[in-house]
Amino acid sequence: MIIDAHVHTFPDKIAEKALHRLEVISGLTRTTNGTVADTMKYMKNMNIDKFINLNIATSPGQQHTINTVAAENNKIYPDMISLGSVHPDAPDAIKELYRIKSLSIKGIKLHPDYQDFFIDEQRLYPIYEVCSELELPIVFHAGWDCYSPNVIHAVPSASAKVAADFPKLKIVLAHFGGINLWDEVEAQLAGLENVYFDTAMAATYMRDPKIAMKILDKHPIENIFLGSDCPWESPDRSVSFIDTLPISDDRKEKILGQNVAAFYALYKE
Repeated sequence: MIIDAHVHTFPDKIAEKALHRLEVISGLTRTTNGTVADTMKYMKNMNIDKFINLNIATSPGQQHTINTVAAENNKIYPDMISLGSVHPDAPDAIKELYRIKSLSIKGIKLHPDYQDFFIDEQRLYPIYEVCSELELPIVFHAGWDCYSPNVIHAVPSASAKVAADFPKLKIVLAHFGGINLWDEVEAQLAGLENVYFDTAMAATYMRDPKIAMKILDKHPIENIFLGSDCPWESPDRSVSFIDTLPISDDRKEKILGQNVAAFYALYKE
């Protein structure tokens, strides 16, 4: 069982424009055309059994539509689990969280760079409080991002503060806790029980398995998820990176799918 915990798709009408813009900013080359249909086909070809589709409300007016479409897609595509999103500047962000829960969406994605907030800003705390109350996990982009190269909005020390302030909130910090900040991740985040990491872009930016092992040696193995960040990193590269780690096959299987399946309760008994 292989489950990719970090994938992005885009509405058909804007996929080409959005991906072209992101290619220019990042210098990366897409692996799909960004649509749901193409991504589903690509994941099947990559032998990915299921994937988590991370949606981001980049403006306050987007959140309602994004969450409605996510709920609809979850009914249509059982192998694509779409998360919701709210925007911190939306006056009805809190109300929308309750709607997300009522739609049976399994969590939300927030992107500090795209949504222009620092992860430990007090204005985000009401969102964190309600997500904790509703048992809605939050997936955050963490660390450096090409969109905001000179300002990092989610550094490990700030992420650790949020984890301490909301001990019941399940916090997923993408990119092994923070792109290009892995020494700080090891020192300040590894070992925190309510913090989870995905491996998105590790094959692209981390590259050295020794860096990953420093974090894995201190962090609960159950709190590590395979992630690619498709369409920016191909899942086969992400899986290959996990395969290079000097850990047991049992631990690899947990990372490759078992952990995220349990986290989102993807397989009902």
